[in-house]
Amino acid sequence: MTSIASSLVAVKRGMYTQPHGSRPSPERWYRAVTWVHDRIFAAGGDHIPDTWQEFSRQTGIDAVLHLRPGMPAAFRGVAPRSFLWLDLDGEGQVDDSARWLAACFLKECLGQGQAVLLHCSLGRHRGRWAFVAYRIATGRSTQAALREAAQRPWMGPYHTDPSAWEAFETRVRAGDI
Repeated sequence: MTSIASSLVAVKRGMYTQPHGSRPSPERWYRAVTWVHDRIFAAGGDHIPDTWQEFSRQTGIDAVLHLRPGMPAAFRGVAPRSFLWLDLDGEGQVDDSARWLAACFLKECLGQGQAVLLHCSLGRHRGRWAFVAYRIATGRSTQAALREAAQRPWMGPYHTDPSAWEAFETRVRAGDI
């Protein structure tokens, strides 16, 4: 299996520091962001990139997996500490290498104690596949990961190809990716 470090093609820039004595107040962003899993959040649209510095400071989120066709959105202010842009607009364009890359990015960022935003310019629920890939890569079965992705906070139902996910899981378990 390829190591996470060699698979990770994240652009690491900037530095995030929480001002001494301040506390994040994610309540301001409750409509824009959905909590998905421990330190994984999802959002869509242009509001977050346009207000990135304030958003990051208030929420403590400092890593972004960004999906947007054509070119990445400009995240204003101090750049995210870790950033991965994929030129995709939805799951229909995703192959096993993109699944593996997204899973490795999430695993690496979370392993470093970062909070990660799955940001999809065309809508927050389009990034659900990255969460499924991460869950499978960290040991969940395909069925369990798909079940999680079909429940709140995700918008149901989750239309996906279970056989593609089962093939991905087989490759991950065999170290063939």
